[in-house]
Amino acid sequence: MEYFPGKMLTIMLMKKLFIFFFMFFSATVSSTVYAKNIWIVKDIKFNGLKNVSENEVLQNIVFNIGSKITQNDIQNSVKSLFKTGKFDNIKVGFSGQKIIFYIHERPIINDVIILGNKIIDTNILDKYLTKLNIKKGHSFSEYIEKKFIQTIKDFYYDIGRCKFNIKISKIFLPHNTVNLKIMINEGVLIKVNSIKIFGAQNISEKKIISLFKLKTNSNWWNLFHESHYSPKQLNVDLVKLNNFYVNQGYFYFNIDKKEVNFLKENNSVDIKIYISEGQKYNISKFFINGDLFDYRPLIKDLININHNEPYNKDKINLIVNRIKRLLFEHGYIDAQIIVIPEINYEKKTIVLNFNIDIKNKFYVHKIYFQGNELTKDKVLRRLMKQMEGECFNLKLVESGKILLENTKYFSQIQVINNKISSDSNQIDIIYKVKEQPTGSINFGLGYGIDSGISFNTSFSQDNIFGSGNSLKSSIIKNKNQKYIDLSINYPYFIFDKTDLNTRLFFNDFKYNFNSVSNINKHTYGFESNLGFPINDANKINFGIGYSHNGIFNNDTSKINKKIKTPSSINTSLNDNILATSLVDDFTLNYSWTYNTLKYIYFPISGNQTYISGKNTIPGSDNNFYKIILDSEQYVPLDKLKKFIFLSHIHMGIGNSFNNKKLPFYENFYADSSNHIRGFRSKTIGPKKIYDNVDLDHCMGYQNNDSCESIDSIGGNATFSTNLEFIIPIPFLNEIHSQFLRSSIFFDVGNIWDTKLNNKNYTNTFTSLKHNIIDDIYSSFGLSLEWFSPIGPLVFSYSIPIQKNKNHHLEPFQFNIGKNW
Repeated sequence: MEYFPGKMLTIMLMKKLFIFFFMFFSATVSSTVYAKNIWIVKDIKFNGLKNVSENEVLQNIVFNIGSKITQNDIQNSVKSLFKTGKFDNIKVGFSGQKIIFYIHERPIINDVIILGNKIIDTNILDKYLTKLNIKKGHSFSEYIEKKFIQTIKDFYYDIGRCKFNIKISKIFLPHNTVNLKIMINEGVLIKVNSIKIFGAQNISEKKIISLFKLKTNSNWWNLFHESHYSPKQLNVDLVKLNNFYVNQGYFYFNIDKKEVNFLKENNSVDIKIYISEGQKYNISKFFINGDLFDYRPLIKDLININHNEPYNKDKINLIVNRIKRLLFEHGYIDAQIIVIPEINYEKKTIVLNFNIDIKNKFYVHKIYFQGNELTKDKVLRRLMKQMEGECFNLKLVESGKILLENTKYFSQIQVINNKISSDSNQIDIIYKVKEQPTGSINFGLGYGIDSGISFNTSFSQDNIFGSGNSLKSSIIKNKNQKYIDLSINYPYFIFDKTDLNTRLFFNDFKYNFNSVSNINKHTYGFESNLGFPINDANKINFGIGYSHNGIFNNDTSKINKKIKTPSSINTSLNDNILATSLVDDFTLNYSWTYNTLKYIYFPISGNQTYISGKNTIPGSDNNFYKIILDSEQYVPLDKLKKFIFLSHIHMGIGNSFNNKKLPFYENFYADSSNHIRGFRSKTIGPKKIYDNVDLDHCMGYQNNDSCESIDSIGGNATFSTNLEFIIPIPFLNEIHSQFLRSSIFFDVGNIWDTKLNNKNYTNTFTSLKHNIIDDIYSSFGLSLEWFSPIGPLVFSYSIPIQKNKNHHLEPFQFNIGKNW
């Protein structure tokens, strides 16, 4: 090849000119194209709108008339319109500088009808339809139609149905509206024909199948198991099977395969499960690894694993949670615990390594309260056990939540822990509360055989002006009684540790003991008590009281001519007790309260015991004492705490310090605290008995030649017990079960006068030996308790088991408040 230097130079120059020309041309074209993609909008038109207004569409596009726009602005506007969910198709056309949107609207739902559903409640379907916006006035699309149908199909499949079908029929109407008819064919149940286990060697097939909730339909006695097939339940059962084996030490247990064969001839399935048990492994030892400071001994005590104990995954997880809890209570909220097993395949043993990294210790920066619009911040803050600036302690934080719940000011309380930053060891605690009404005004109107028309009203405010103080008052007016009561409580009276409760009362009451004497008692006085909390569960109270009692005996002379004076042997009240008198009593009051109940209303566990007493002090006209014990214990019988055993005991004793009887107005009566359900209130216990009377004028029960009054005159000793088996109400939604509770109960008890017919009063319990067995009242029945907006309402129906011959039954009863 010949080499020409001049020619070569020319070629290179032409290449450079070509590249320059190409770059210039490209830039010019790009500039021109870009210039042509920008234009000013002179007009905007919409074609196809029927139910959507032009103004609504204009609000969802990114430009207006007169705007400079590009192709991207048009594309963004189309996307924005699609996001409204009201359009199926949108196209854009141009006419000069006019933009035209060709729109196809989705039909608007006019009505929705559901047919054929029996298993799924219509209300549940309505809620899901509303969630998908399949309701009147909303747009309808094929996407939400398919989503609804698939969800319902999945549900029927999961509960073991076959040959089911869901179809939505659409009837199009004028103005682009549509009626939807949802037709559901729920199909038929798929029965479990057989369950076979293959590969089990150490555990019997019978034992394995007993773990399953799925059962074959051949065993008619399996009332509490599923005899129909459910894929979801089968998976749950297989997880349970895996956990069972692993917790028995079979570390390498595996479910190899499951087969579900559908039998069309009888709509059933055969289930085959193939497993590999593997060898059983025991734990030979464990090690605790990590820098744990002084917490190592505490952690070691939590690891309760014995030498050569079978490997148990659930137990190990429980230990890990306990260790985390311990570290949480000491401020280590980011602690990481990893359990690594070391396997010895020859000896079939496992060494567990608890690798613990406690990381940083956290301190509380601030405590905040959210949602307390009425309750003052200081009222909530004084309940806190966790202090700002101190180490975070989960136990103290949870204690604060419990104390907030006990105030009854809030319906919901949520605790949120927020780290200040990722590199900080400080944390903010937020108690998010939802206030509920703490006050009530009630008016009542009733009628009683003895008392006639009764008016009552009450006012209660447990959180006056958000101060945490409470004020309560009640008024009762009927033929036999005029009653006024006012009480105020300061829960943090001294140094945020002592509460003060003061009560003022007035009572004008008429006792109709017999047809001869009508006793009017005018009482007024006060009580004031200081409460000293010992800890979160225990509290003691001391206080004083004063009462002025005016006793007035009105002798009815007309009846006195017909009824002779009662014999001193059978009467339980004497002339001295009923004589007109003025009595001033000063009392020393004391009590102890122990409370570990989980929840104030509808407790699910714990104990509440209340022991109270009072006795007169020098300067009083009477000389007596009274002691009362009231205790209730809730024992959950299942893990979910839905089945609960309740035992309640109420007992009391009162007596004078001399040979006199306890004043009749201090007697115990069968009321809300010691009531035996099924019997009318205040009819249980000693009654006035009259000998040698004109029986034609007997106001109570006739017994040979004597007359026994209807109402009890009370006694100085009482005992009652209520045993209840609390059960969930069948078919009741979980949400409603928080406000409704049912139970089966058994009540036993009575009231006695230990000095009845005992002139010398040498032995307090002498008369009890003669009548305590023969004079017992008992009943059983059903109870329904509803936590209503005005407080707990209790309905009960009782059947008496043991009663005396002169009883006054009241099978159906209704109370506001607890059963006792």
